[in-house]
Amino acid sequence: MITIKQALHNCIVALQKSYDDREANAISQLLIEHITQFTKLDVLMHANEMLSEVQMHAYQAALEQLQRLEPIQYVLGYAWFMNKKLAVNNAVLIPRPETEELINLIKEHYACDAPLSILEIGTGSGCIAIALKAHFKKANIVAVDISETALAVAKENAEQHHCDIQFRQLDFLNLDEHLTFPKFDIIVSNPPYIPIEEKVTMEQHVIQHEPDNALFVPNDRPLVFYQAIAHYAMQQDYGPITIYCELHQDFALQTKALFENEGYTSVSIYKDIFENWRMLRAIKK
Repeated sequence: MITIKQALHNCIVALQKSYDDREANAISQLLIEHITQFTKLDVLMHANEMLSEVQMHAYQAALEQLQRLEPIQYVLGYAWFMNKKLAVNNAVLIPRPETEELINLIKEHYACDAPLSILEIGTGSGCIAIALKAHFKKANIVAVDISETALAVAKENAEQHHCDIQFRQLDFLNLDEHLTFPKFDIIVSNPPYIPIEEKVTMEQHVIQHEPDNALFVPNDRPLVFYQAIAHYAMQQDYGPITIYCELHQDFALQTKALFENEGYTSVSIYKDIFENWRMLRAIKK
């Protein structure tokens, strides 16, 4: 048996083979807090206490997963997004802090009691739809994904947070399925946008464990989802629609031009906290 302090140290050392010092420390801290159910301060205060047999077993199993480069969120089974604890597994992308900025951008433009109709394309864990429903309580939200297993996670999260959201399985790139949609005021998406050729430069814990179909697009069609979204909304004849999308920073200007060429009257792109062009807002009158 070992102390909490020793367990934290051993985890950091083991992870430094695959992560930089900052990441190794952050991941190890999250693991120890989860295993002990202590806060960060409690971990310090109880550093010399021994792990129980049950805790030790959980710690060893989790450390083995982490050494196989499984993301800490998948090891724990949850991630935090907009102050909400969401279930995650390798069927869904891990929610990123940058996506919270997309939610905040939408919140800037509408009153919280607005009776909005919202479509989310590629819902994954449901993090975007749930965050929007929590803020826009009168909104009617439809969230779609091609993956049944992802939708199961999203439904679990929506139920956990008491969010009434309609989830549907469909392939948004199949234009015939667009005919089944009702009217929407807002379309929001964090679609796949990474050209497959970039896979070789990405971190191993991402490409080995997060779902390819939520990340990658063909090299010769990096904007395929934006094209589908822009075309779909422009074909609707029931009034204004505003599009909000997360972007690949290297294709931000091209994506903006795509929406402008489709006939959108106002297209803006926005930087994230890291000064990267990562969000788009496009209005169809």
